[in-house]
Amino acid sequence: MTSKKRAIILPLLLTLLLAGCDGGGSTSDGESGPVELTFWHTMGQANQTVVRDMIANFKVDYAEKYPGIKITDSMQGGYDDLFSKIKSAIPAGTTPTMAFCYPDHVAHYIDSGAVENLQNYVDAEEAGFADDFVSGYWNEGREYQNPGLYSVPFSKSTEALFYNKTFFDMHSLEVPTTWNEMLELCRDIKAIAPNVTPLGYDSDSNLYITLSEQLGIPYTSSNPETPFLFNNNRAKEMVTYLKDLYDEGLFVTKGASPNNSYTSTQFTEGKAMMTIGSTGGTSYNQSPNFDVGVAIPPSYVADEPAVISQGPSITIFSRFSARQKEAAWDLYKYISNTANSARYSIMTGYEPVRTSSYATEEYQMHLNAEGANANLFTNVAKVTYTMRDSYFFSPVFVGSAVARDQVGGIISNVLLGTKSVNEAFEDALIECVNSLPE
Repeated sequence: MTSKKRAIILPLLLTLLLAGCDGGGSTSDGESGPVELTFWHTMGQANQTVVRDMIANFKVDYAEKYPGIKITDSMQGGYDDLFSKIKSAIPAGTTPTMAFCYPDHVAHYIDSGAVENLQNYVDAEEAGFADDFVSGYWNEGREYQNPGLYSVPFSKSTEALFYNKTFFDMHSLEVPTTWNEMLELCRDIKAIAPNVTPLGYDSDSNLYITLSEQLGIPYTSSNPETPFLFNNNRAKEMVTYLKDLYDEGLFVTKGASPNNSYTSTQFTEGKAMMTIGSTGGTSYNQSPNFDVGVAIPPSYVADEPAVISQGPSITIFSRFSARQKEAAWDLYKYISNTANSARYSIMTGYEPVRTSSYATEEYQMHLNAEGANANLFTNVAKVTYTMRDSYFFSPVFVGSAVARDQVGGIISNVLLGTKSVNEAFEDALIECVNSLPE
């Protein structure tokens, strides 16, 4: 073989061999073919349908920039399930292109070097791009120990008090605004209907964290030397008091319910007269058997509510090609634009993440609907609109997601009597400390 032929044939053979090793050649990165994106989330069927319609429109509107783009979205279970799957996918190199996230989760992804700093994409946008987002939601993506922007808001929710308005009206009961009023009300309800549970709380973790915030009880800290502060006497007194109220039959939590059933289900079945749960789950609090009212959850001090901020943000994983990450960023911008953020909120009970969404004609009609045009989603929007200045955020660090789970476990274990107060706190602290990177 002449050197000239060798110079032509050897590179050709090498190309064929490489193509064979890659299953015929991949075009998923978009560098030499259509872009392929994977999007993991937690949306149920109804919410997923709304977003899939947005994705279909994105493919049409961005057909020139991303011809033939393929976007595969998939529901991965709840937020804990999603977090667990992504933690497993990071070392395996099988993460999705983008995913729903909570800040606690992103702290772990950052520590693993798995997610993209999105500030570069923001810097490439027109001046003022970030200013249209609700500042608290946007700044949440910067509340990490690493400088940068690692998550961006998609939709936000908080907790609301859902109550059986038919029962309340029948017995001339008033909606409580403080926990002391709630305690009196629960005892009144128990006297009227001994076989029902007056109040349910859908998240044991949120109950613990919210009460700690309202009472000024230390929970966690961004100080890496002392990140876990919840094992203290005031917190133990709080949980002991909750145990007494549970034993009195005044309230129940999801973690203390048979089969770990949501208290929203108990509420709609008429087994509980009130439930506190996520506004993102508004549809699960609707009932054909009675009218449902909605109000701001109680606070320790009247007219000083402190409510937890929830709802998914989106993060983009760094292992993908520049083309794929750019497409993922464009998709995020599209599904969270002014019109789509308003639309998603109207149809799901979440809040818009853009200030301009609140001003759209569609959202204003939704917010101001009265009479036959109003529904539970409308009433939730009216309540949450007044709560935007009352949100609180907990410190975010590697291990904060474990702390959240563990304090929820303290509540459920103590209420059920499976652990003493001291044992529950000590075990929770051990689990938290063991979760920290060495």
